[in-house]
Amino acid sequence: MQRKRANARNVSNAVIALLAGGLLGANAHAQQTNPAPTQSAADAAPGADTSALQGMRRARDAQIAGREYQTALKVAQDVLAAQEQSPHDVAYANDVAALGRIHAELREIDAAEARYLEAIGLIAKAEGEFTPTLIDVYRGLGRSYIRGGRYPEAITTLETAQNISQRNLGLFNVEQSPLLDDITTAYLGLGDTTEAQRRQLDRLDNAVRRFGADDPRVIPFRYVLANYYERSRLPESASKQYEEVLKSQTATHGDIDATLLGPLRQIVKIDLLITQASKPQHRDQLAMLVDHLPDADAVDRGLSLAVLGDWATVANDAASARGYYKQAWASLAREPQFDVTSYFSAPSMIDFVAPLNPVDRNTRSRGYAWTQIQFNFSVSPDGLPSNVTILGLPEDKDPTPIQSQYNRRLLETHFRPRLVAGNPELTTNVKSTHYFRYYLEKEKKTRGKGKGRDTDADAGPDDKKG
Repeated sequence: MQRKRANARNVSNAVIALLAGGLLGANAHAQQTNPAPTQSAADAAPGADTSALQGMRRARDAQIAGREYQTALKVAQDVLAAQEQSPHDVAYANDVAALGRIHAELREIDAAEARYLEAIGLIAKAEGEFTPTLIDVYRGLGRSYIRGGRYPEAITTLETAQNISQRNLGLFNVEQSPLLDDITTAYLGLGDTTEAQRRQLDRLDNAVRRFGADDPRVIPFRYVLANYYERSRLPESASKQYEEVLKSQTATHGDIDATLLGPLRQIVKIDLLITQASKPQHRDQLAMLVDHLPDADAVDRGLSLAVLGDWATVANDAASARGYYKQAWASLAREPQFDVTSYFSAPSMIDFVAPLNPVDRNTRSRGYAWTQIQFNFSVSPDGLPSNVTILGLPEDKDPTPIQSQYNRRLLETHFRPRLVAGNPELTTNVKSTHYFRYYLEKEKKTRGKGKGRDTDADAGPDDKKG
């Protein structure tokens, strides 16, 4: 039973990461989990910083940037120890927060919490409880809670950071976008997709209020929301966002412009998923642009040609698909920074639609968990699967109804085949993992002796939560 619960938690964590679209890891380089002290801040402390201390800070930050957290831990601890015998300088609170981040990355959540709370106390005492300096520290603490699966605490902490951001930068400031991404992740961890989606809508709304609906600066926010919708299996909603981008770009640049290739590619991919090549309007527009823009960016053009190849694959036009894939390879190969061999090294799904399960169909609130199913199969040069088998299924057992449904959908799916030097090739031993939800069985209740009430005698903490 304990192993089963542990496996369920591991699968749930994987699904959260998938649905969040990497939000927990988003901006990992541009926005650190906590505000590591900048060199200018460290240098600003008159007489407090020795050259040795500055060197240790530089070493710690370099190790954090290189994800060498175990090594960074010792250095970060030495940075704090070096200041025990002298007055703390202005960078000390950031040093404490940096150590908190390292603990979080090492999944030492209690230690991370203690350090972040210490840093918050120091900064609040020095600058006040609503200083913007606290925003990133609260964010670091909130992300630590997410890593530890402590989602309610994460939401409270991240919303505190959001409140400080709004007090200092305005109610609808776009600078709070990373916080909204993290709050989204926390709500997904709780299984509350309604609140998660609301935070992503708030993210876009802030940009629209700040810049205006048709301003080009809103486009990246629409892409983020569209990506979230796609990962949440809401392709129609995603397509609407891409169509808004296409509309804006067309109004700004006209009908024949390379900026239209990106949103059109995304719309065509969703059209393939929803209509299986039965509505070619956007596909034809993309093909026209590719023909009229031979000098477009090599990567943009190559990715567009690959999508046109996908369309031909779904339409069972193998000859056209081979031609488009060949051109796509040639275009992408012209960009030295693009690894074309790796990009086409494995088959990829084009029009797979997951079957609905009882949880998907039911709107009632009832405990559920995530599980996974894995398949092994081959993909032909024409993008068709064969020899599909369910991994881990005992030979004497028949597939469950949901496994059989996934099996059937997989056999109906078209794939972009693996390409070698631009040529489609047979690929064997392809593995694919799918996640789906299932209802938790109600635990058998027994009468509590002498207490006059029902008790969940066999239910663990996770069962009761479900």
